[in-house]
Order: sequence, then C-alpha cells, then structure tokens
Amino acid sequence: MSKTPAQPSASDSAPTASAGKRASRASARLLARLGLTRERRLLLWAALTGVALAVIALAFIRPIQWAEHAAVEWAAAHPDRVPMAVALVPILGALLCGAIQLVFKVKIRAHGVSSVLYAIHRRRSQIPGVLAARTWLGSSAIIASGGSAGPEGPIVTIGATLGSMISRLMRADPQTATTLVGCGAAAGLAAVFNAPLTGIFFVLEVLLRDFSLRAFTPIAIAAVFAAATVQTLIGDQQPLFGVGFEMLSQGGAGLNIKTAPAFALLGIACGVASVFFIRTLQASESSFQRLPFPRWMMPAIGAGILALLGTLHVVYAKDYLDFGQGAIPPFYGNGYPLAKAVLEPAFYAKGTALVVAALLVGLAVVKCVATSLTLGSGGIGGLFAPSLLVGALVGGAFGSMGELVPFVSEAGPARLALAGMAGVVAGTTHAPLAGAMLVYELSRESTILLPVILVAAIATIVARLFERHSLYTAELAALGVRLGSGTDLSQLRRLRVGDVPLKEAVTVRGSAPATSIVALADTDDEFVVLDDAGRLEGIVGARDLRIALVNREALPLLQVRDIARTGIRAIDKDLPLDHALDMLERGPLPVKDESGAIAGILTRSRLMRTWRRNLERER
Repeated sequence: MSKTPAQPSASDSAPTASAGKRASRASARLLARLGLTRERRLLLWAALTGVALAVIALAFIRPIQWAEHAAVEWAAAHPDRVPMAVALVPILGALLCGAIQLVFKVKIRAHGVSSVLYAIHRRRSQIPGVLAARTWLGSSAIIASGGSAGPEGPIVTIGATLGSMISRLMRADPQTATTLVGCGAAAGLAAVFNAPLTGIFFVLEVLLRDFSLRAFTPIAIAAVFAAATVQTLIGDQQPLFGVGFEMLSQGGAGLNIKTAPAFALLGIACGVASVFFIRTLQASESSFQRLPFPRWMMPAIGAGILALLGTLHVVYAKDYLDFGQGAIPPFYGNGYPLAKAVLEPAFYAKGTALVVAALLVGLAVVKCVATSLTLGSGGIGGLFAPSLLVGALVGGAFGSMGELVPFVSEAGPARLALAGMAGVVAGTTHAPLAGAMLVYELSRESTILLPVILVAAIATIVARLFERHSLYTAELAALGVRLGSGTDLSQLRRLRVGDVPLKEAVTVRGSAPATSIVALADTDDEFVVLDDAGRLEGIVGARDLRIALVNREALPLLQVRDIARTGIRAIDKDLPLDHALDMLERGPLPVKDESGAIAGILTRSRLMRTWRRNLERER
C-alpha cells in the first residue's frame, strides 16, 4: 500500500510563523535605527512610485502615439482605403478590448477611475494587479483603433494599482494603502501631462477627498518625481501627451474688469456642457446595459455606431473638416488635433461668427456622443482628453461671438477656448482645482491662472446645481456607494445640536412605579426622568426598556429611577455635533434651552439625518 505523505500540523507551522514575526520585528528595529521610521519609509516609497510610473507612462503612451501617427501617414498615402478603415478599425479594436476583458476578469464592479474610487471606499484600497494589465491592453486597443477616449484615465488606474501592490508588499494599514494608491494615481497623471500640481489636486479632490498634510506630502513627492523623471528621460519640457505649451500661449487678455463678464459667462456655458456630457454618458451606459448581448460584445456594438458616424463624416464632411488628420474623423481618438486647431487665433477668421460657433458646438455634441458610445458601451479609456476637447470647442464657440458681443472680443477666442478646457474638466469631474491647474501647467502662462480658476469654479457650481454626480461618481451612485470626504468631519464640527430637529421630551417622575413606563412604551420609547422637585434625574431609552422587559416580573417592585440611566446632564443647544455624537454612544440625551428647561431629546438617528442632509446640500 502506498502511504499518504504526512501533512504538516498546526504545531509544525507555528514556529515558522513566529520566526517570521521575529524577523519582521527585527527588520523594523533595524530600519528605525537607520532613521527610516514608518512615515519616512512612506515618503521613500512615494518617490520610488513616482519614478516607476514615469517609466510605465512612457511604455504605455509611446505605442499609442506611434499608432496614431502611423494611421495619419497611412491615410494620407492611401486615401481610397480610408472609408473602409474608418468603418472597420474601431470595431476590430473594440472586439479586441472585449476579448481582453474576457481574459483579464476582475471582481471590481466599476471601471476606469470609478474602479479606483470603488476600491478605496469599498475594498480598503486593495486593487488586484490584473486590473492594470486589463486597463493597459484594453485602452491601448480602444484608443489606437480610433475609439473616442484618452489615455489619462487608464494611466491613473494603472498607477493606483501599482500603489496598491506596493502597499501589500509593505503590509501597510488601510490608511497607508489609500495614500499609496493616491501616490500612484497622482504620479501617473503628472507623468502624462508634465503637470504635478494637477496630479496632486486631482487625487486630493476626486479620489481621496482628503487635504490633510499626511496625505498631501507623499502624494506631492510621487507627482514631482514622476514629472521630473519623464522630462529627464525624454529630454524635453513638453508634456508626454496632449497639447504643448507653445499652442496654449496665444494672444488674448487676462482677467480684468472688462474680461471678467466673458469668463464668468463661459463658466456657465461650460457647466451646462458638463451636465450634457455627464448625462449623455449615463444614458449610453444605461442603454447598453439593457441590450441582450454578452458583456464582451458591447464595446463592438458601440464602436459600430461610432463607425457609422465616422463613415458619414468621410462621405459628407472630410473636405470641410480637416484638422491635420486627413479624412480621419476629428472625433476619433483623443481629439487633440482638433483642439490644437481651435486654439489657433487664425481659425476664427475662416467664417462668420455664427457659422464658426455653430460648427464648434456641433463638434462638441458629436464628441460627447462619440465618447459616450465608446465608454458607455464598456470600452476602456479616459475622459480627460474628451473633456479638454469639448471645453476647447465650447470656449471657442463662445469666443467666436466677439463680433456680436463687445466684451467677449476683449478676451479673445483662443484664450476663451483655453479657459473652456479648464471649465469642462472641472465641471465633469467636480474638481475645480484640478481643472484649473491642468490648463495653467500646460500653458505655463501666469496671466491665464485667474481666468481659468474663475471659469472652473463657476462651471463646477453650475454642474453640481443640475447634476450632483460627476462622471466618476455617477457609476458608483448606481452601485449604492456613497463617497465621504475630508470635509465631512468639518461639517459635523460646524453644525450644532440646535440645528437638529429634537424629539419631543416625554417626562416621568423617578418615584413613579416602573410599570407606568411599560404602559407608555406603546406610544414612545424615550423618557426624561425628573425628581420630585422637577430637576433632571436621568433618562430611559429604548435599550433600557428592553432590559427592563426581560425582567418583567420584577417591575412591580421597582421605580422608574431604578431602570433609568442616571448621572447624566442635559446638553446645550450650541454644543458641536461631533462632541454630541461621542456622548450619544450610551444612548439619547436630553437637551436644555437657554432657560435651562428641557427642550427635547437628541437621538443618534436624528443627528445623522441632519448631518447627511447638510452634506448632500453641499455636494
């Protein structure tokens, strides 16, 4: 008879586990002696994450750029084959993306930047490594084949995944893991745009919603190291991807009393455009989810509709709408050739104001639809590039009206197109600082900073007024995920007990029989207990009643004060809610008014409802 190999017992593995713990403690002591405390090790890992993301960004972006340049050259050399390529290539790329998603399966229900948010708020910042491979390959297939998307969102996801993997390597606690996820995301965005401030503010505003110093410092280090490494490797100060600063420093006035109305109105227009973009994407996602086809086929169906739009462009508009890509539709890919054209002041001399404005608004609508088809159907890609293009088109359309509106001409159409880029990015992401900083860092022009901040702020206000969710949080809201923020606690500190609708106080005498409370329990479950002189003696809550009812046979022998929580004091109406919340751990509390009389009872549920309503009003 063959013998089954003996399995190691729990007692055999115990020495190994204890040896591992001893080694871990010894290494921690050694690092501490070298001056590498936990906080300093986090900063070191942040710097290494930035350097690694710079290399990854280059490896990710360069093949996409090569494919785009090769497509333009091929289209110029084979104009007779362009219609067939425009109709088929996006579908093939989408089929490849669907196959990649079928092979690289992940359990995170959201996708793109939303998947990072989902992991932070529901999975303790644990992101599976396969998500990076899925995002890298899938987005490359979509963007290189003409899908309307950008690579910025994917590199944020890839960077966040790297940060999560590093946190597992460090065996970090959840808070440190979240910080490292933010480091990776910020480094990815900083590497792509050569915009470290944008990466920092995007992560703090959108992903972490935390502006504390503990989060800011490592994220800033990762973003700066990523941008510096990329610029060192490519030997140029231009952004790795996007519109160079030489295109963004065209003429036009900055912010002054004459141009302020134009920029303010542009902010409103960008806010409306952001809401249209968000709702178009939401409608597309909802429509594709209802189709009776396998999930992996959905991107190809969306690409088929996009290819139809592309074919219509080739047949009817290629001779009129050539923005440096030949017959390739301007709404294919990231759209930067079209953005560059709109940022040229000479572009606005090609037609009358109304004609140019109508053309640009039409292209903005088509770009929103094209992006919604690509990403709403399940394709992988980013929303930064489409938002930048839509913003440039909206700003350019508004600026082209300078012939008809005098104060618009003071700002200049190219300058308004540039500010519009910040406005739509801010409006769609609900991140005004990130939107403003992105355009400022790309343009490197100090006079544009105040206008883009104004446009971004107003666009965000307008977008939130009509649409409470951003492009990233709308998907999470559909999954039932409510995002908190670093401002939640400050809101709790600002509110007072007097802001909460108090429960009416039902008073009973402490000397009354305990059975009298039971008789009243059918109508209420919280009672303020007073002594014979009318002074506060205690409180009986629902928990106290339940305990008393367990020993029902003893109630005839007890008084109300015997089952009440005594030794408590009534709280003031001006007490901050964060203090009140701590005091409510043992049960509801009586609240006194200015005269010292009992005004009502504060319960945890009422406090939380008030807090939630105030948070929803601010978001």
